[in-house]
Amino acid sequence: MPLPADRDRMSGDNAEHDPEAHGSAPAVTFGPLKRALREHRYPVTAAELIEQYGAATLETPTGTARLDSLLEGSEERQFRDPSEVREAVLDALGHADASPEAPADEWTELPR
Repeated sequence: MPLPADRDRMSGDNAEHDPEAHGSAPAVTFGPLKRALREHRYPVTAAELIEQYGAATLETPTGTARLDSLLEGSEERQFRDPSEVREAVLDALGHADASPEAPADEWTELPR
């Protein structure tokens, strides 16, 4: 019967566009740090990012967090692009899901 297939397809479409459909995606706002990370030269180590942007704060569902505390303990880790930094921050917050601020592919290039 076509009805179940249509219902599944609609659910899949909604899941792609509805952040709530992905469970508890964190509402993390990088603010000015997002642009700074996108403009930074890569590859870069976590230690270099901590040195340059460590005091930058991110807004999380529970308050604010500093970049240096989120990357603490992984100073030797090397990032190839800004989206890897974003993933590391989300992992440090205990969320592997994407932030609703922007899709991951928007983190690699600045708009022209």
